[in-house]
Amino acid sequence: MSGEPLLEAEGLSKIYPPRDNPFLYIGSLLSGCYFGRGNKALDNVSLSLQRGECLGIVGRNGAGKSTLLQLLVGTHEPNHGRIMRRGRIAAMLSLGAGFDPKFTGRENVRLAATVYGLSDQAITERFDAITAFADIGAFIDRPVHEYSSGMYARLAFAVCAHVDADVLIVDEVLAVGDAIFQAKCRRFFEGFLQRGSVVFVSHDESAVLQVCNRAIWLDAGRKMAEGEPGEVLALYNRSTLEQDQTQSALPAATAEPSFCYDDPFRRRNPVSVSAFRPDAILHGSGGGSIDDVYFEDDAGHRLDTVQGGEIVRLHISGRAETELARPILGFVLRDAAGRNLFGDNTYMDYRERPVSMAPGQRYHARLTFRLPYLALGRHTLSVSIIDGTQANHYHVAWMEETVDLIVDQSPVPFGSLAVPLHVERPKIMKRCESEA
Repeated sequence: MSGEPLLEAEGLSKIYPPRDNPFLYIGSLLSGCYFGRGNKALDNVSLSLQRGECLGIVGRNGAGKSTLLQLLVGTHEPNHGRIMRRGRIAAMLSLGAGFDPKFTGRENVRLAATVYGLSDQAITERFDAITAFADIGAFIDRPVHEYSSGMYARLAFAVCAHVDADVLIVDEVLAVGDAIFQAKCRRFFEGFLQRGSVVFVSHDESAVLQVCNRAIWLDAGRKMAEGEPGEVLALYNRSTLEQDQTQSALPAATAEPSFCYDDPFRRRNPVSVSAFRPDAILHGSGGGSIDDVYFEDDAGHRLDTVQGGEIVRLHISGRAETELARPILGFVLRDAAGRNLFGDNTYMDYRERPVSMAPGQRYHARLTFRLPYLALGRHTLSVSIIDGTQANHYHVAWMEETVDLIVDQSPVPFGSLAVPLHVERPKIMKRCESEA
């Protein structure tokens, strides 16, 4: 890391007009600037980026991270401060944002690569490498509206990885797809940092620690700390926990219970639930269908919001199209990167007394469980019906991303989820008089 920085920013500030004045707000969006009073999304932030560096940006939602990236890329202009860019910059801010859902993956590769400035000849020469990196098989010739979110992101990431950039601006897209693809992404970043540099925003602390050699913590638009990633994350997490405990402090109980609710978060975790998506991607051997997935309250009403940390009831219904000897209903909850967080099914309840289904028979399963606290962002619920046992079965129908669960308020300071703990207060230990 020597020579002039590839990217420098000095004293960046960004102000957005109040939304209650639509003329000012729309005008600022069109012009990219606003110099009146309003919401200061970024306040006097400076940074520099040398070749070979990966700079992590951490902070809560609303801290100014996305605004900073938009200024560095050039899609927005700062109200104050200046930016110096040296070399080609490629942005991975919203993977696949420029894809046309009606076009095939092949057509969208050419479209996106052209936007990044590659010639037709360069695109042809790199096309095989792009598709090999994405590894989505025959789906490359299918319209991308048929893709799962993981496949969508894989293809878009593969395009971005082959445009010869000097600086990559990356927002929450390092770990997309399964574990194999995540490892491929990390290897790509390791190789890229031999010749370029990266600005990387993520709520995944393990990713920040693995790929970044420097980090900045933003809070309310201001730079709170800069330095070695582990030290910056420690300061950020300590501040987050202190804020949570201050905001959610409960009055002391008059009598000490035998059990305490040892929950350091103690904040509500509202999770918005979308309607069932009947056109979700479906795969399996056939023989059954899934036609509804929803959460329900005690009174039998469908819910559009559930709470992390509380008991929820998930309903899955459909129809058997052939005879099913040992049907099992289940679900998997995934995060926005496609990583499995948790799931369960009905196998254990019916292992000793399986219930068969005749062709045309409807089924309805209710699974009751305590929903963990979920981290900020989008989560998806995939559901399935299989026939057989845990060890030996075939997939009748598996529907990907049937329901979206959106979290915009979370007490989870790191990682993907957290679970509430019930801890019994320890009794006083007496020293043993003798040892066996």
